[in-house]
Amino acid sequence: MDTHVKALGLANIIFGVCSFVLGLLALIVYGGPFAVYNSFMDYMALLIMGSVLFHVLIGIPCIIGGFYLRSFTEWSRSLVIVTSALNILNVPLGSILGCYGLWVLLTPETDPLFSAPPPDYRPKKAEPPATAAEKSERVVNPKATRATIVPSPRS
Repeated sequence: MDTHVKALGLANIIFGVCSFVLGLLALIVYGGPFAVYNSFMDYMALLIMGSVLFHVLIGIPCIIGGFYLRSFTEWSRSLVIVTSALNILNVPLGSILGCYGLWVLLTPETDPLFSAPPPDYRPKKAEPPATAAEKSERVVNPKATRATIVPSPRS
């Protein structure tokens, strides 16, 4: 399930960047929020302006949540659940991303990923090989290598 969580984080980052950039681009092209409102008819202007502001505002938590979701932080799960629920209103791509996000984050298999400490993906450093003198200094106790079975006092 961790691959789904990481894929969801990456998808949220990409969707958030595209949403934020395209929303800002629409604001810049039309000359600001009031110019967007004045460029269209009354009811259509309200819908378009609401959509542009929604994309700009939803892009920021998508980027932040997606970035921290990839490192399995606890609070990012809550943030992405909320943004996924809001993204369902973004038809069609946001709906797909929102449904996928809710499916991934609300399944019981993802609970241990966010409650446990994050796994350490750094490679372990290899110990340098021991020299012959170091090997001869190590004394192996033959009794210590064998396991002894101690009977239970209840038997």
